[in-house]
Amino acid sequence: MKIKDIYRKKGNFLVSLCLAAACVIVTAISAINPETYNGLAYAFPLQNPRQLLTGLFLHGSPALSPAATMGHLAFNLLLVLPFGILVEKIMGSRRFLLVTAVFWIVYIFTFYTVAFATAEAGETIYGAGISGIAFSYGTIGIYILAKLFRSDRKTLLRQVSFYLLLNIALIMLVMVNPVVAGFQSMIIHLAAIASAALFLIFCHKSVDRFLSPLP
Repeated sequence: MKIKDIYRKKGNFLVSLCLAAACVIVTAISAINPETYNGLAYAFPLQNPRQLLTGLFLHGSPALSPAATMGHLAFNLLLVLPFGILVEKIMGSRRFLLVTAVFWIVYIFTFYTVAFATAEAGETIYGAGISGIAFSYGTIGIYILAKLFRSDRKTLLRQVSFYLLLNIALIMLVMVNPVVAGFQSMIIHLAAIASAALFLIFCHKSVDRFLSPLP
């Protein structure tokens, strides 16, 4: 089986597209009107329940340049779209949405736990981005690539898409480094990877069954 065969599988990838579109829209709103950032971002202490959702889609911050904000958004979309669609095609949209909701809950718990542990008295900590879910997609994607490699490495190594996905995965692993993204982001990224690893431990058969026709 080729990677393109998974992407061409019958069925939609609406969840992945909606997540990506929401990221672009919410980030654009904040970029156009920076005063909305604090009301959209994750905040500790929590100011409004809607921030638990909008903080997921928001990227960048008023302190970052427009280029840095675009870089933050673009990198996360590189995980949400190629890997998210790959996983959604294999799992089906309904199950993918359920798993995404679980990853989101883990992300929220991790952010507020880290914020609680590091915030000084009277300090408000803000956060934004979908990396807490995107890194989970990337981890499952790495598992899929590993299964394909183990099944038919000759076919896999002839596919351009393999090298594109592999490079994205390697960049993802680099972003775990606290020197690159900061201590709080490192914890969130590791939690995302760990939650995906737990999913694979208990539910890997749902992925393996799709790949079972491989020779």
